[in-house]
Amino acid sequence: MKGLISITNNPAFNLATEEYLLRQTALDIFFLYTNSPSIIVGKHQNTLAEINFSYTSKHKIPVYRRLSGGGTVFHDDNNLNFCFIQTGIKGQLVNFEQYSQPILDALKSLGIDASFGKRHDIQIKNKKVSGNASHVYKSRVMHHGTLLFNSDLSTLSNALKNNPLIIKGKSVKSVRSEVTNISEYLSTPMKYEEFVSYVFKHLLNHYQQADELVLQTNEIDQIKSLVKDKYSGWEWNYGYSPNFEINKRYKLVDGSRIKSRLKIEKGIIKESEIKSSDQSLNHILRDLANQMVGCNHEYNSIKNILYKEQFKKITKEDKIQISDGFFS
Repeated sequence: MKGLISITNNPAFNLATEEYLLRQTALDIFFLYTNSPSIIVGKHQNTLAEINFSYTSKHKIPVYRRLSGGGTVFHDDNNLNFCFIQTGIKGQLVNFEQYSQPILDALKSLGIDASFGKRHDIQIKNKKVSGNASHVYKSRVMHHGTLLFNSDLSTLSNALKNNPLIIKGKSVKSVRSEVTNISEYLSTPMKYEEFVSYVFKHLLNHYQQADELVLQTNEIDQIKSLVKDKYSGWEWNYGYSPNFEINKRYKLVDGSRIKSRLKIEKGIIKESEIKSSDQSLNHILRDLANQMVGCNHEYNSIKNILYKEQFKKITKEDKIQISDGFFS
C-alpha cells in the first residue's frame, strides 16, 4: 500500500488524480486531498437538480462531476477527502464498511465516538461527518469519502438547497442528512493541517508496509491532460446529466408573469417554450425559444442569444431574470 497527499487544492486535478490512479496504475493506494470551495456531484446525477444555481453563481462556487455514483457533497478548505484504491476479486470489490473502518479508527483514537451509519456514512451522535461512494473499474475499486472537519456548514446548506419541483428527470437524487463538524467533538483543539497529518500517519501505520508516494512528472502531465479534456469541461460537469425537463414560473420587474419549459437531452436544448402574460412580449419570447433549440443548456450560451440585437426591447433586468429562469 502506498500513501499520497495532494499538493494542490484544485478540485479538477484531484478528481483527475483519482481516475488516473484507478485506471492507469496497478497500485494499492490511499490518497488524501483538500479542495477549494466546490460542489461535487455523483456520476449519475443531474447537476442543476442538486445545486442552488443562483447561490453558487453569485458566490462563484464551481461544480464538478466525480467518477463514482452517490449523492452531491460540498468541499472546502476545512474538509478532508480520503480515497482508497485497490485491486481485488470481482464481485467482492465494493465494501463500504471495510474502507470506512481505518477512518473510524483514526477518529476514535482522537477520542471521538464515531460510528458507521446505515447509509454508508460516518456519523457522530447521529449527525453525518462523512459521505462515501465507490466506483469499480475492471478488477479495481475506488472508495472515497469526505471528512467535515471545520467546514462552513452555512455555505454547504445554502449551496445544496434546491426546489425539487422545478426539474423533472430520472437522475439519482441526493438524500440530505443533518451534518456536523469533527472539530466540535475534539477534547483538545486541533488545527486542520494537524488533523490531515494525523490521519495520514494513522493510515501509514494501519497499512503496515505502507510508504509515501510521489507522483512523477510524466504522471502529472497525464493527470493535467485529463483535467483539460474532462474534469474542467462543461460536457462532463453539466452536459453528462441525464435527460430532464425544467419548468419555471416567475414574475418580471413590471409584474408580467413568465412560464417557461425546456427539454434537455445530453446537455442540448431539444424543446423550448416561453410565454408571458404580456401579449406584446410573446412574439419576442417565441423567437428566443426557437433560437435556443439546439444550443447547449449553458448559461453563457443562452445569455449570448438574449443579447442579440433583435432582443434589445427586453430590459437588462428582465434578461437576467429570464436567463436565471432556465436554470433554477
